[in-house]
Amino acid sequence: MGIAEKAAEINATLTKSGKPFLSGNKPGEADLKAFQDMIGKDNTHLWRWVKLIASYTQEERAAWETAAKAGIVAKSSIILDIKPWDDETDLAAMEQAIRSIEMPGLHWGASKLVEVAFGIKKLQILLNIVDDLVSSDDLEDRIMAQEDFVQSMDVVAWNKL
Repeated sequence: MGIAEKAAEINATLTKSGKPFLSGNKPGEADLKAFQDMIGKDNTHLWRWVKLIASYTQEERAAWETAAKAGIVAKSSIILDIKPWDDETDLAAMEQAIRSIEMPGLHWGASKLVEVAFGIKKLQILLNIVDDLVSSDDLEDRIMAQEDFVQSMDVVAWNKL
């Protein structure tokens, strides 16, 4: 007989008797035997686990299933400042080169050119990433690899979604 069948049998016996224990109003030898048959004699950690799990309400345990099924995915929204070498850098080509970077979990968003000084503009670009798929170090390396265009890169904002 498996654990589920043993549990159902004990539950039926307790339901029928109306008593809290197999031995009556106090735990006794029958309770100890049934407990050891189900959980084992020397499984201290298993006993502790059963007690801990049983301390949660049915609603709380149901929420665990919902969270596991939902497959919660951590994402971030990031704004980067990407600075060109000088005022002669083709910013449209720089943006195109940056947007050509493809990684699973990386999605480019809106961008704009922001005046820095003396006619030099920087590219400010929004992107969303799936945290488990996109490493910020890898992304930075790929952006900085556009060395014909990119002089430096700064993270302006990093928000968890």
